[in-house]
Amino acid sequence: MEKRVKLNDTDIHIIKCLHGDARMPVTAIAEGLSLPESTVRHRLNRLVTSGVIEFVAQTSPLNVGYPVWIMMEIEVETHFIRKVAQQLSDLTEVYIVYTTTGAFDISAGATFRTNEAFVDFLAGPLSKIKGIRRITTRAILEVYKREFKFLPAADGE
Repeated sequence: MEKRVKLNDTDIHIIKCLHGDARMPVTAIAEGLSLPESTVRHRLNRLVTSGVIEFVAQTSPLNVGYPVWIMMEIEVETHFIRKVAQQLSDLTEVYIVYTTTGAFDISAGATFRTNEAFVDFLAGPLSKIKGIRRITTRAILEVYKREFKFLPAADGE
């Protein structure tokens, strides 16, 4: 389990600024918070090294040639859950894997250039993973929200 990092109001304001514009210069953040640039730079470095903030170039699969976007719910033999999750994570087509509670043990998302490529994936690499009992797939037709903007929970939450 990840260790929660203690954040103060300044850290939270920096995070909010970056939620608005992840490319906002440190000088602009410092000016907006009326703080020295060195303070903001130090805080930002701490937020990054502690894993609170991650900077990634997030692309839209639909806009880069992957119009077939699939979510999979996977039932796995219990003693294979972690192994199957890792093997799924190693597949190029798969962009997210997480273990879950409920009727399915693992949920995963994958993208494909064509429906045929998706069927090839099901019949090929996915069918070779030992421990999978059942897979339910769903095609994503439209995306209404896809963002990862989290502020820290208040103490005691």
